[in-house]
Amino acid sequence: MEISPERHTGDLLSTIGETLRAERNERGLTLKQVAEGAHVSVSYLAEIERGEKDPSSRVLESIARGLDIEVSELLVRIASALEPTPVVPVTNSLAA
Repeated sequence: MEISPERHTGDLLSTIGETLRAERNERGLTLKQVAEGAHVSVSYLAEIERGEKDPSSRVLESIARGLDIEVSELLVRIASALEPTPVVPVTNSLAA
């Protein structure tokens, strides 16, 4: 029996892809435009956005250039998307 890792919402590859797609859509750019600016293939960028490929740090830098965003800002957005939603104790909520 082969055991493969389960994909959880909020996993790193999915979050990277979702963040890249959101940034691209916010800027009104197509996959082709970003891929050309990043010097990667459209299919590779699409696979990254779907969470199917694990981009290297250099590829992320290239994609950031293609999106016209600083790589540091892109990494901050990915990190903030990974942070769990804070749980408010009942004693501090309005329901208490």
